[in-house]
Amino acid sequence: MEEKLKDVNSCDDEEQLKKAKHKKKVQIISLLVFVAFLVIGTIIAIPIAKDIHADLQTPEGIKNLSEKFNSYSGVGGVFVFLFIQTIQVILAVIPPIQILGGVMFGWFWGGLLSYAGVFLGNLIVFSLVRKFGTPLVEAFVDEKHLNRFKFLQDEKKLTGILIILYFIPGVPKDVLTYIVPLTKITKKDFFLYVMPFRIPAVFMSTILGGNVGSGNYKAAVVVLIVFAVITALGLLFKDKIMNKMKKRHKKAD
Repeated sequence: MEEKLKDVNSCDDEEQLKKAKHKKKVQIISLLVFVAFLVIGTIIAIPIAKDIHADLQTPEGIKNLSEKFNSYSGVGGVFVFLFIQTIQVILAVIPPIQILGGVMFGWFWGGLLSYAGVFLGNLIVFSLVRKFGTPLVEAFVDEKHLNRFKFLQDEKKLTGILIILYFIPGVPKDVLTYIVPLTKITKKDFFLYVMPFRIPAVFMSTILGGNVGSGNYKAAVVVLIVFAVITALGLLFKDKIMNKMKKRHKKAD
């Protein structure tokens, strides 16, 4: 009887081991496919990114870029823009195109579409990082950034800290997109409480684009100056704020 039980337990262990190995293989293959997709997507996106970046430098270039996108009529243009905005979040090689959204769809609808693309891109990255973990992040995020934001992994007041980081101009949001899923924050808390704090920057960009698109260059210049001042203040104080967060975290430990 005991021998039969041992045989049954042995079979169960072997079956579990096989399942674990199979699961590991599937995860590795899925990870490799995703990495290959991002590498290929990045290679394809680089020349597109250069063109978009060049066009976004001048009002004439923005209008030219808008005309290119307008060749996709109606709903097609919406989906093309939404797709590029989503890819911009995932690949981070295409410059932010919210200004173009303002030119094409006006500040309000352009802002909604831009935020929808940002939200979707973050959702994709969040889900994939939660599934594949650190190896995926290390493939796309520099080690110095991982070390810089390492304190977030043990931060107790994580939601509040992330709200501050997402609200400050100059903090690398593309890096945070990959690092946040490694923390203890829940998907619900992140997308319900933290993500909305990206809305002001998105709409400021679309307001700028909307004014350029309508030919209201004076208002566009005012928005650009305000945006530049806010960005400069963010760049000036972000390191001080980050250092205070780290010191507070060390004291808590």
